[in-house]
Amino acid sequence: MKRSSAYAMRVWLRAPLLLFIGVAGCTEGATPALDPVVRDSAGVMIAEFPAGALEWPAPLGLAENPEVRIGVVDGASEYQWTRPVAAARLSDGSFAVLEQAPAEVRVFDSSGGFLGRMGAGGDGPGEFRSPVGLAALPGDTILVWDRGSTRLSWFGVDGTLAREQTLREPGGIRSLRRVALSPSGAVVVLGATTTEEDLGNQGRIRETWQVVPLAPGSSALGTVPGTERAIQIARSDAGEVMSVNVQGRWWWGEGFAWASARGVWTADQLSLEARHFDLDQGLDRIIRIMAPDRPFTRALIDSLHRVELDRVDDPRIRELWRADFEDREYPQGMPPVAAVFADAAERVWIGLTEPPPERLPSGELTAVRRWVVFEEGAGTLELRGVLTLPPRSHPLWADAEGVLLVRSDADLDVAYVEWYRYVGG
Repeated sequence: MKRSSAYAMRVWLRAPLLLFIGVAGCTEGATPALDPVVRDSAGVMIAEFPAGALEWPAPLGLAENPEVRIGVVDGASEYQWTRPVAAARLSDGSFAVLEQAPAEVRVFDSSGGFLGRMGAGGDGPGEFRSPVGLAALPGDTILVWDRGSTRLSWFGVDGTLAREQTLREPGGIRSLRRVALSPSGAVVVLGATTTEEDLGNQGRIRETWQVVPLAPGSSALGTVPGTERAIQIARSDAGEVMSVNVQGRWWWGEGFAWASARGVWTADQLSLEARHFDLDQGLDRIIRIMAPDRPFTRALIDSLHRVELDRVDDPRIRELWRADFEDREYPQGMPPVAAVFADAAERVWIGLTEPPPERLPSGELTAVRRWVVFEEGAGTLELRGVLTLPPRSHPLWADAEGVLLVRSDADLDVAYVEWYRYVGG
């Protein structure tokens, strides 16, 4: 990779102000009232936390401003983001960021200075069609998952392509929905064994995802609830598929996954819990928060409709949407989970829903502000509290020092990749 002396970024040196401040005297973890009920079910540790976990503030927070911000409104192209979707911090403190358009990996030093690129758009070796995942492996090897070509690509520290692997129905999975890339180098794929054509004109359905490690001789670790969609297939008189129409709503069921050091964490949008699948043991841990459902009130529904209508100026479209509102069905309870995330410090984060959800520029990630954080100990899971991130952001990578996240500026309509250090207890 060629180095560049351009530094189109800002390093913030002002004294940090907490975005979220923990309660004084609570830096040693949760109080006994928030300790989980832990039980074992057929070798699976289940930790059930009371509803108060959703309100318990984390003793550490983030500074008001990032230590490093990568991104500009106007300037050199290497600092402008269209759809940043994944990132990781390397061993020397530098950052590798995956951009979807143009499809490439950009590497920046620890201060945010551009160092070079890996990969490019296309179908050839070392090229991407629609990359969505990145992990930094031991030795700073960069692993990229390209959903468009269903291909994994490994790049050396100098940016050269080391090897590639195309996935063809791993474990019988015919539709890959999630691919979790672990910093250890392990890859876990999640998806359904059926296709849209197999489903036929079944209308609204909920997929079941298989959880399969990508290793010779490996079998499925288990199953999790996947995406809920409405599928309509139009066929010709001869039975040929003419079109496939797939629709979904954000309050329907959705599955999430994020790689851990030893496997993968999964979550279901409709359940306040996260499940961990170990590469060797399968399902081994469940975190569950015993909180009642938040009602989908009429006032909430009306506010969601107003948000949608405010996005368009054409009165004809507004009338069509108003007619669509009349036929919508909303659940009694609002989906509690918006995402799941795991960091390099062996903590798992459960993202909490705040309607209406906002998609970040890539469309792959939803902006999530409030996260319930749990830490893995010696055979235990401990509550670390609720951590609040900046508005319109999502974590991409984190360790014991800080968080690397993507953030969308609402006023300037630009994306930034930012590094925040933790402050507080």
